[in-house]
Amino acid sequence: MEEPGASAVFQNAQVHLEEPVNWPEGTRLSVVPILPLENNEPLRGQVIIVGFGLAGRCVSDLLDRTGSPFTIIEKNAVTVETQLALGRNIVQGDATDPVVLASAGLSGASILALTMPDEAAVLRATSLARRLNPKVYIIARTNYSSQGMKASQLGADEVIKAEQAVALQFYDRLARRLRRPTKAGV
Repeated sequence: MEEPGASAVFQNAQVHLEEPVNWPEGTRLSVVPILPLENNEPLRGQVIIVGFGLAGRCVSDLLDRTGSPFTIIEKNAVTVETQLALGRNIVQGDATDPVVLASAGLSGASILALTMPDEAAVLRATSLARRLNPKVYIIARTNYSSQGMKASQLGADEVIKAEQAVALQFYDRLARRLRRPTKAGV
């Protein structure tokens, strides 16, 4: 049986685990805060989400929960049609096209979330968006750390690198497996 991670609360400058854990001494922890949303005000300025796959949908769910306005840019016509029918603000097109970025409202946007899996398009869109709106906060997705560095050089404020996320997941799963006692003969 895999031992799950632990939930905790940050209070009085300390992390308090919500239940006991049976981790070996010296276990290294990575703390990722999940910030509460109940008192957050909506963002000032529009958010533009480029790509409406799993990552883009996750971003839109968060923005829906905070009441923050957003527009989606998506290439897939079926996805665009479906989201329009659901009342979403969505533009069909390619975020490497300045006309598409303008029609999505880049000039007044506070955040540009480049969630699409095409690294070359992410790099082109990052560079273009930075030129068109120097104040927009750009968070970009790349597959590889090397491309993440390029995205930063082109103007991304933050970069989510799939390669690093996968590496951490492998480390976590294998560390759990190595800690697990094996049955005789297995």
